[in-house]
Amino acid sequence: ARKGRTAAEPVELRGVIEGAVVLLRSRFAGRLDALAIDLPPPSLKVMGNRVRLEQVLINLFQNALEALEGRDDAHVRVSVDETADGVTVGVFDNGPGIPPAILRSLFTPFNTSKEKGLGLGLVISKDIVADYAGRIEVSSDHRGTRFTIHLLKAV
Repeated sequence: ARKGRTAAEPVELRGVIEGAVVLLRSRFAGRLDALAIDLPPPSLKVMGNRVRLEQVLINLFQNALEALEGRDDAHVRVSVDETADGVTVGVFDNGPGIPPAILRSLFTPFNTSKEKGLGLGLVISKDIVADYAGRIEVSSDHRGTRFTIHLLKAV
C-alpha cells in the first residue's frame, strides 16, 4: 500500500460522505438501508482531500456493515458535529463489538479479525487522517463499536 500524499485543501464534508455511500452501493446494495446518516450542511468544509477522505469513510462504513452481517436489527449511525476548531464524524454500529485483544492493536498492520482481511484498512485510514492533522478514536463493547474521526475545519 503506497501512500499517495496530497496537500490538504477545503473539502465539502457532505460530498465526501455522499461519495462514500455511492461507491459502496454495488457491494452492499441491499444493506445500505442500515446506514442512518445525519448529513452536514453543504457549507461545512474540512481540510483534506476528497478521494482520500472518501477512502477512510468507505473503510469505516464497510467494516460496520460487515460487523452487522446476518443481524435483523442492523444499524449504523453516522453523525457530524462541529467543535471549536474542528469537525467530528462518528460512525457507530450496533454489532457485537471488537474483542479486547484485537482492539488493543487495532491500528497495527496485519491485525485483523476477518477471515479474508489484510489488516491494513484501519492503518491506512489512520495515516490518511493524520496527514491532515486529524485523528481517529475507537471505543467498543457488547453494544457496538464507535469510530470518531477528528478533522480540522476549513476556514
